[in-house]
Order: sequence, then C-alpha cells, then structure tokens
Amino acid sequence: MFGSTTQNGSIRSWLFTLAFLLFSHPSITYSYRSHIHLSRQSIDSCLTSLNVTYPGESSFHSFSQAFNSRLSYTPAAIVLPSSVQDVERLVTCGAYLKLPVVSRSGGHSYAGYGLGGVDGALVADLSSLKQITLSGDNVVVQTGNILGEVATYLWDHGRRALPHGTCPKVGTGGHTSYGGYGPYSRMAGLLMDRVVSADVVLANGTSVTASEVSHPDLFWALKGAAPSYGIVTSWTYSTLTAPMISVSFFISLPRYTSGDTFATAFSKYQAFVHTAPRELAMAFAFGGDSKGIGAQLTGNYFGSKSNFINLVSGLVKFLNGSISHADEYSDWTKLLVANGGEQLVTTGPSPPNTFFAKSLVTFDLLDDSSLKRWGDYLVNTAIHADIGWFAQADLYGGAISSDFDASSSSFAHRDAFLVFQFYGSSKDNAPYPSDGMDVINKMLTSLSPNPTAAYPNYIDPSLSDSEWQSQYFGTNMARLREIKASYDPNNVFKFPQSIPVGNMADTRTPTQSMGTRKNSISGTGGDDVPLNPHLHKNSDTCLPETTVTSLTAFPFCLDSFHPFKFDIVPM
Repeated sequence: MFGSTTQNGSIRSWLFTLAFLLFSHPSITYSYRSHIHLSRQSIDSCLTSLNVTYPGESSFHSFSQAFNSRLSYTPAAIVLPSSVQDVERLVTCGAYLKLPVVSRSGGHSYAGYGLGGVDGALVADLSSLKQITLSGDNVVVQTGNILGEVATYLWDHGRRALPHGTCPKVGTGGHTSYGGYGPYSRMAGLLMDRVVSADVVLANGTSVTASEVSHPDLFWALKGAAPSYGIVTSWTYSTLTAPMISVSFFISLPRYTSGDTFATAFSKYQAFVHTAPRELAMAFAFGGDSKGIGAQLTGNYFGSKSNFINLVSGLVKFLNGSISHADEYSDWTKLLVANGGEQLVTTGPSPPNTFFAKSLVTFDLLDDSSLKRWGDYLVNTAIHADIGWFAQADLYGGAISSDFDASSSSFAHRDAFLVFQFYGSSKDNAPYPSDGMDVINKMLTSLSPNPTAAYPNYIDPSLSDSEWQSQYFGTNMARLREIKASYDPNNVFKFPQSIPVGNMADTRTPTQSMGTRKNSISGTGGDDVPLNPHLHKNSDTCLPETTVTSLTAFPFCLDSFHPFKFDIVPM
C-alpha cells in the first residue's frame, strides 16, 4: 500500500534525500533494458516519506494498469506526489538510482508511456496535484487536473474557456504537451497555444518557470515535447471568453458499398472544408462491417444554427445526407457534454481497452487516385477484418495555422489540413487478433504509401526511431536534441520515444520497442501501439452502446470532438 506522506516541508524531505545520496551505495545495479534489478530497499530508502507503491502491493495493480490493455509494464515504483517538492525529490532519486523517470497525468497514453513504455521506470503519478487558480484572464492549472475539471472551473469562475479535446478524463499534462486539438481550435488554436508559462521540475531536481522571457528555449521545447525535458507540474494558460452561441451537429451519410462512392464522398468533404470558415469544426468519421461503410460528419459551429444550416445545406444535399441534429447552446459546458457524451466531472478512471492506432497528417487535398485506392481497400478488405475499427479525419487550419507562428513551439504541423486517425480494437476486449495490426497499417498505407507526418498525441510506438522523429517533429528535431542535451544531459526523462540527447543513436532493443502485448494473440507482429475499443458500451464511459452499422455515435475518446474523445501521450 502507499506509505504516508509527510507535510513538514521541503527541508526535511531534502535532508532525507541528501543523507541517502551521501551514504547509500546500492550494491545491485539497474538495467534499463527490461527488468528491475535495483532492490526495493535501495529505492525505498531514497523515496522515504513519499507516497509510494511497489510491485506486489495491493494498491500497485490498480495504479499500474495501462489504458491500452494490449500493453503491460511493471514500473520499479509509482509515486503519488502531493506537492512540487515531492516531485523534486522523486526526480532527484530517479536520477541518482539511474531509473528512467516518467510522469503520468491523465494516464491515457496509447503506448503506455505514462508507465515507462518499458519495465523498471520510476513513475510520477500526478493525479494528486489538483490546484487551479484563475487570476484575470490567466489560469494556473496543476497537471493532475483533467480536461473536464478545468473546463468546469473556468465556466464557473467567469464563463471562461480554453480550446481542447472532448474527452473530459484526459489529463492536461500530455494533452497540452503534444498539441491539444479540439473543436474550438480553429477559432482559438491548440491548447498549447494558450500556454503562457510552465512550471517544470528538471533533471537535477530543481524547479524553474519557463516562458518566452525565462528559459525560452526550454519553453519552446515543452510546447511540443514536454515529457522529454522534465515534469511539468503546472501550466499557466491565457483563457478566453466562452463563445456566446455554438452548435453541436451530426450529419448522417449513406452507407458506402463501393470504393468509388466512398472516394467521391470524401473528395467532396475535403473540398468543402478546404475553404470553410474558421467557425466550422467538422470531422469525417466512419466505420465498417460486412455490409459496407457507415459514415457521418460531426462537429461544432461557432455561431447560430441558421447560419450553420445555410453553410452546409449544399454539402448535405450533394452527399445525399441528412442533418440528424443541430443543437444550439449558450452554455459552454453543455456544449462540451454534447461533444463528449458524458458529464465533465465523473469519478473513476477511463475503462481500459485493447487497441492499436495509426495517424496521418496531410497538408493539402488528397488526389483522386489515392482516395480511390483507399476506398477500394476499405470496402474490399477492411470491412471483413476480425477487429472493430473506425477512422476519422479532423479539420485543422483556421487559428491553428494563421494566428500562431510556426516558430512559437516545437509542434511541427502548424500548417496541417487534415489529421487522420485509424483505430482498431479487439471486440469485447478480447486478445488482439494476429492480423489486426496489418489491417490498420494498410488502412494508412493504402491512402498514403509513404507518410511523412503523424500526430504525437496519437502516439505510435510501431514507428522506427527515424520515422517517429521525422513524422512527429520534422525539422525541429535537431534543435530538440540540442535542448535535451542542455537540460537533461544524462537522459533522466527517458521512454521509448523520448527525445534523445544530442546525436544519440537508437539504443532500443526489440523488447523495448514492442513492449509487452499482454492481450495479444501469439504471433502478432508489430510494436507496442495501442488500439481502441470497439462497439461495446462506453469504452471510455463516453457514449452509449452503439453499432458500427448505425454510426449514430462512437464510444471512443479522441483528441478531437463529438462523437469521439480520446487524447493520449507519454503522460
């Protein structure tokens, strides 16, 4: 069980740590590769007085469960810090003991990186850091808070708002670190774009505040790759007045039974949104079964219902669709509930799922031949797969590309047009089928045989080092490496896709790359990539039970908007 946490201040805590560092000489060394070789006594003597749980204790199992049930990692220890000083102490201990240190905010990492992505990490579970303080337009949010808690607080304290994803249980730590897209992003930017400063514990155990005027290079790196540089204990955001009127909509499309008809429909969608006003946030979402592909257009419009109807009526008619609902809201939190399909503040974690996902970032209209090839694969092959799956194309642009300079952060896809997610899960959380990864991989490559960009909040550990470095960070990678060498030269904050120090070569073993696929069927290839739930009730306690044939709602939690909700990362 967790030990008791002292509240006697940082001086006593540092005396414990200093005594350990001076007089403790662990006789057993730690191996990063796969298993914990450092004795519990050595770890515990450094973490004295912190709230810690270890393998074998009754509380450890619940705190060490990956959101993606396909993966299973065993941390050396999980610490629940109750203060920034606690975080400083655990980082100091991790560095001394040569344990890779990772942080967990909401715990939704597709790859289980909040548990280390390998066995033997020292995990900082930030769920007890819950302070939120609004001062003027700025709000300081500790990273134990989840999106629903922040949204509720801001609305209740002055009708304020931030742009972010729709799953209320996603943590602010990772969501902000890698982007933070949601329906309001085309109006107000990504969540990271609202960050004014970040309080972060560095590899040497000290805390600094990073901003445009203090540690500006670190601030740049945090907005795009924060978990590689430290543990962000709080973000300060610049909030906005919540929209006075908004529309949540759902447009049903006909079932597609041929690649040609599907490709034609998607081509019309992308042409329409390519010139759409920033007030429109719209996704093309679809899933398939043996009867074909069911699809929908879903999202928000920031304006009146009548203006929305006028805007989309021609598209709906061309696609032979129907507006299932277009509900107008003046209460921002009610719009968020409509987007996410559940209340903003609920108890308990998101239920785990068994899944694998890929993402793709595009920067312009896709050509007809690519769409035809993609449609043929979906209709002729994917709909017959022994997994549940969905795909979604989210519209970027608007404020994301026009209101924020590309050099303001290390986020590499400022000029993105559409961001796709291809998501497959085992049915009823059964072991993941042996061919399931191949289905999702080909769902991507049939559309884009040589992808150049991916979204890191849909973290994909199946990518090679060269692939994830180029697809997530592009030309920013060289500068990110330099900043890593400056702030974390000993690579304390390390997980399989953390920014390497300097020009560091790939040191991952196959075991590290692939992780432990707890629920995989023997013989499954690929790496430790997460896969989503499929068609069973409330995979993320988000939406009611549905079927892929009706597509009235998807029970998934995405880094986007209705009817999906999810966001995930190393935290």
